Amino acid sequence: MSSLLPPLHNGHASIYLLNGFHEAVHAYEDWDMAGQEPQVAVYGKSVRISVIFRRLTQCSDRLPQHVLQSLKAAIPHIMKYQPADFPATYADASGLLRQALRNYTRNPVIATSFN
Repeated sequence: MSSLLPPLHNGHASIYLLNGFHEAVHAYEDWDMAGQEPQVAVYGKSVRISVIFRRLTQCSDRLPQHVLQSLKAAIPHIMKYQPADFPATYADASGLLRQALRNYTRNPVIATSFN
């Protein structure tokens, strides 16, 4: 499924992939953890949010402030342990979101109590 997404170019993602990441953060934030992992559209294809997060783990593009605010709302249980200026890049944010998804898949009951 990850082959649906374009590769990074020298650590930079296309605007479509970055917009897909923004949508994935919102989808994670809105997810009640009861159903399947959310999917978002990137390049007209439906992609699981974990695939987008994995694709951007090496993205050196700076994270916009509005996405940082969404990230703080989506994973407050992880963000409260980060420095005030973190995450600085999409790679940083992707790592945190992948951690949140791993926490959910390991123990869904505990993960849902944090959201």
